[in-house]
Amino acid sequence: MKELVAKRTGELLHRAITDAPRRGHSPLPWNAIKKNLEAYVRLDAHGWFGNVVIEDDPQVRHAMLQERGFTSPRGRRVKGRRYLKGALLKMRVE
Repeated sequence: MKELVAKRTGELLHRAITDAPRRGHSPLPWNAIKKNLEAYVRLDAHGWFGNVVIEDDPQVRHAMLQERGFTSPRGRRVKGRRYLKGALLKMRVE
């Protein structure tokens, strides 16, 4: 069961990284979204579960801003990309 949960959690992580917005410059900066997504598989009283953690580092928090949208310091509204929701919708079990 652990292997199955780990496989599906890894697929979700891969989709989130693939769909995440990124700058066109290389090399990737330390705070690039794809460098700050991690997957964990744990066992609790209910069984195995997988988590995809977004930006565990408190200095990096722009992925959630880009997901939901935000207002720039100049007052301009920036629409969210909804890449995390899209990754979850692709992975749902019907």
